[in-house]
Amino acid sequence: MEIQNILNEIEQNTKEVNPELKKYIKENIFPKYEKNDKGHGILHILEVIRRSFELNKNLNLGLDKNMIYAISACHDIGKYINSDIHEKIAAESFIKDDNMKKFFTDEQRTIIKEAIEDHRSSKKDNPRTKYGELISSADRNTRIEIVFIRSFFVAHERTPEMNIEDYLDFTFKRLSKRYSIDDPENMFLEDDVYKKFLKDMRDLLSRETDFKNKYCEINHIQSRNNRVCDEPGELEYCEKIEF
Repeated sequence: MEIQNILNEIEQNTKEVNPELKKYIKENIFPKYEKNDKGHGILHILEVIRRSFELNKNLNLGLDKNMIYAISACHDIGKYINSDIHEKIAAESFIKDDNMKKFFTDEQRTIIKEAIEDHRSSKKDNPRTKYGELISSADRNTRIEIVFIRSFFVAHERTPEMNIEDYLDFTFKRLSKRYSIDDPENMFLEDDVYKKFLKDMRDLLSRETDFKNKYCEINHIQSRNNRVCDEPGELEYCEKIEF
């Protein structure tokens, strides 16, 4: 994992973000992610922040950088409470945070709330604003390594007793469907980074044995006879990050 590179890129691309907003989020929002599963912890949030700014730049969207920062930093709050409606929990948490009134107008806060609500990958309706399209798109993985690591930590929470071999079969089928040509995941803002990832992922999915071997390698799986809960996964991904 290249955690320091992620932090350096975020620092470079968020220089125009209000430093007081960044300080408030660092001290009051980021700590909340310690309660989420490790696939939706602080490193995922930082990666979504990084991708949000990357997409805004690559596609020349010209969106407000303070709003981008707040949306991406707050979008997964409450995942630990109820994964199925976490977008609503996160949006409500943001809009009830009176401290955010120091940084945004009522109109901006409404847009931020709606964007957070609209970020879910399973959402069938289009996001209401370009900010919603941005966060939904930035929330998509763009590295096979991260897909595998995050999915295994989610499995620790949801299917800990499943046999590794059975889990590999399940994951291969799930990701084959998610990244299929006929019915791919929702992606509103595609840049070259995502297009390359999609090509590489589809290529790997065309080779089931290689897919499973790579999945085990990345997550340091020692035996396919073990249960999911018996294998710790890539622990570097969830180490405490020093900002």
